[in-house]
Amino acid sequence: MKIKYMLFSLAALLLLSGCFSSDAESLYYIPRASEEFIKLQTKIDEVKAAGAEYSPPAGGENRQSVQLVDIDGDGIKEAVAFLRVQAEDNPIKIYIFRNIDDDYEVADIIEGAGTGIESISYVDMDGDGTMELLVGWQMAGLRHMTLYSERGFSHMKIAETDYTTLTITDLSGDGRPNIAAARIGAAEEPGEVIVFTLMPDGEVPRASTYFSDGIESISRISTGRLTDGKPALFLEGKLSGGGIITDVFCFDGQSLNNITRAENTAEQGSRTMPVYATDINGDGNTEVPRTIALPQQSDSMYYAIEWLAYESNGDSCVVLSTYHNYSDEWYFILPSGWLARGFTVRREDFVAGERTLVFSFMNRRGEAEDFMKVFTLSGDNREERSHTQGRFLLFEEGDKLYAAQLLEPSGASPPITQESTIASFKRIYTEWITGT
Repeated sequence: MKIKYMLFSLAALLLLSGCFSSDAESLYYIPRASEEFIKLQTKIDEVKAAGAEYSPPAGGENRQSVQLVDIDGDGIKEAVAFLRVQAEDNPIKIYIFRNIDDDYEVADIIEGAGTGIESISYVDMDGDGTMELLVGWQMAGLRHMTLYSERGFSHMKIAETDYTTLTITDLSGDGRPNIAAARIGAAEEPGEVIVFTLMPDGEVPRASTYFSDGIESISRISTGRLTDGKPALFLEGKLSGGGIITDVFCFDGQSLNNITRAENTAEQGSRTMPVYATDINGDGNTEVPRTIALPQQSDSMYYAIEWLAYESNGDSCVVLSTYHNYSDEWYFILPSGWLARGFTVRREDFVAGERTLVFSFMNRRGEAEDFMKVFTLSGDNREERSHTQGRFLLFEEGDKLYAAQLLEPSGASPPITQESTIASFKRIYTEWITGT
């Protein structure tokens, strides 16, 4: 035991005295590339020496010039390099380098025309353990999607279409991915969503249906769940006459249906507010917003939002109502019955450093009965002002404070309290969505 202790002490003294300086100095060396990486770079440089240059995807989640992906499911990652050779008819090249015995060799080359690659995704659509390559080619004035099988590192084109945006999701609910390609229609034609499925036997059935009339561009597209548990695609489209509508698409494995197309036309169901389908009440289902004009107290128009939950047969019900104040970045959950009673709002921005929104109910004589004020406070003394004249704090973030003040009893049922007001007040945060 004593010998072990002496050896440990000696080792500690040697370390402190600098006798291991050569190892310590190695900690400051610039990290060296692995031999495997150097071999890969050598193979890519050989291709570039023949006149090629990197041309990575411009969009989507995978934007690197060289990407490491296990395509064949053997646990060893292949290298996928994106290059351009200007002098050829098909200048865009996707090189797949296979790792064999710690060295790389070219396993496959996918060629394409156009100006570049808009996006690439790797997805095992049929569950066989091999990734399919979903390539979005950027052509002159359009995008063209091609789905390739890469079995045995011999690519084969199995589906293609023009598109505006692509989404990979399990719309059929069977655990296998589908590809949803949405594209804007030409001239007076409506846009279209096409869903591709890859079957185990290699067949690629497709199902399609149309957008609502008048949609000229796509704001965003997302996947959510309906109240009967079915997955659905939510497409937010901008109308040619102004406004936004939400189309909801359901897929049963064979047919694709737009369950909101009958009601969402250019004349009905549109909204000007930048609000989109989301799970507003946290129940796991995606709700669709519908704006409701509030009674006017001046020339300014204000709107509440009713949130509709859908079933796959198109039936819907309102599950929540809110007032969204986008200029001050907050929204308020409206208790049941407020809209029926004539809830409305108006602005009173009379004091520097205070943006004020007044909540009211309109009585039968058309008069506003004020019952609450919500303040957005800025400036050096904002904290002091958040507690004056019966005000109470709602939220604090950065250089802003949000406060409220209850006025005369409103007669609302249940009664409006500080606790219920704080619980109903929510912040609006900017969403960062890419790859759509």
